[in-house]
Amino acid sequence: MTTEVQRGILVQAVRRLVEAARTERGLMPERSPEREFYLGVEAAAEGVLHPELEMTRTESWVERHTPEFREGYTRTATLLATARSAAETPMQLRLPDPRD
Repeated sequence: MTTEVQRGILVQAVRRLVEAARTERGLMPERSPEREFYLGVEAAAEGVLHPELEMTRTESWVERHTPEFREGYTRTATLLATARSAAETPMQLRLPDPRD
């Protein structure tokens, strides 16, 4: 499988991950910790879809957010780094759960 095909598969999986995070977030009350968590998940995933965003994000950018946002962001960034380096590109990415 070529690198271009692998990237396409990963991008599709990341888009589905963003959709799932948005769906979950939509079910949460406006200021709930879980909503913040899913905002972090989405932010990390958007970094794959829009690499120019990642270039502007520093550690201080992440630190300015709530602990729940940082947890969602960090867990998703780790998930995505693992997916990028896997021998087989995953077709599906599991949405992190704030209760885990």
